[in-house]
Amino acid sequence: MDIKESPDHEWIDIHIERRRAIWITGLTLAGILLLVVFTVEKVRELSERIVTPREIIPIEKIPEKLVIPDVYDVKGYAAASPKAFERFLDDSKLRPRYTRLQHFLYINKVDGVVPSYSLLRQGSDWQQVGEPPFAIPPEKNWGTMVETLRLLQQEIIPAIGPVTVLSGWRTNTYNAKAGGSRRSKHMHFCGLDMVPERDYSREELVPILKKIHRRVGKRWNMGLGIYSGVRFHIDTCGYRGW
Repeated sequence: MDIKESPDHEWIDIHIERRRAIWITGLTLAGILLLVVFTVEKVRELSERIVTPREIIPIEKIPEKLVIPDVYDVKGYAAASPKAFERFLDDSKLRPRYTRLQHFLYINKVDGVVPSYSLLRQGSDWQQVGEPPFAIPPEKNWGTMVETLRLLQQEIIPAIGPVTVLSGWRTNTYNAKAGGSRRSKHMHFCGLDMVPERDYSREELVPILKKIHRRVGKRWNMGLGIYSGVRFHIDTCGYRGW
């Protein structure tokens, strides 16, 4: 005898299949959602490791107030520092004149050859002679320094590299106390004493300077003086050498 399912049984089977499909779909969606969350979390963690590593090498704490000395030792010479220059400006009330000098060097395109304050170092023996480490020349003397800085920029620095100026403008009083020549070009704001920043021996440096003097000295009206060690002098106020 054939057994036939009633319509009620067919309805129950369809209902069970639908519920099963809903459960499977729900579980599948939940699994996909968990996978997405897990993947996003891993990507975020990886990005954090790349951008901000978990293991950071300890860095020595930088002092809140950096101590700047008043005097630098530059190849054995005492060079007054920018800090000492700032104090000089405050004490001497010469800041407006220095600002005008900076502008003058700027419009003549020689403001970046050396730090402008270093042009105002009177010398490296200011402590011994009891004179201020800096002085600012009157405006009538500013023009003579332009050619000397151009010579430094176009001929000296390309040959030997950056330099540190030890002596620029000098007052008559300072020059006399330091035993300078009565005709010193420093008193006309034309001469500069300096040392190269690179490590030259005297035997290496002197031939380079003399070669420059022979080659372009007359054209620049260049004075060249070579002192002990690697200290030397240049100016553009008379072709000569010593």
